[in-house]
Amino acid sequence: MFRLGRWSADKDRPLLVTFNDLELREAVMSNLRKLRNPIDKFRGVGISPDLHPKERIDIRNMIEEAKQLHTDNESEDVGNFRFLVVGKGHCRKVIKIRRSNSSVQG
Repeated sequence: MFRLGRWSADKDRPLLVTFNDLELREAVMSNLRKLRNPIDKFRGVGISPDLHPKERIDIRNMIEEAKQLHTDNESEDVGNFRFLVVGKGHCRKVIKIRRSNSSVQG
């Protein structure tokens, strides 16, 4: 683990923690709900998952391929849908969710 950013007396810096064991990481992430009502000592502590830069690129490519496939095979505008990658590791896939009319941006 190590701190991110530059030290400043008036700012808290995030801490980046890596796990050698994927099961331990999953155990920590699955128990985050216990932080909803923390003791005062841990109030304001937040945990969010981070991806390896290669994973981010892979996910971005998967979404772009899904959008291109949609454009090639469907007549409906790609802007009417939201594309999300679900699953972990090699079991990832892209799902397509229809946007409601109020959230479509022009």
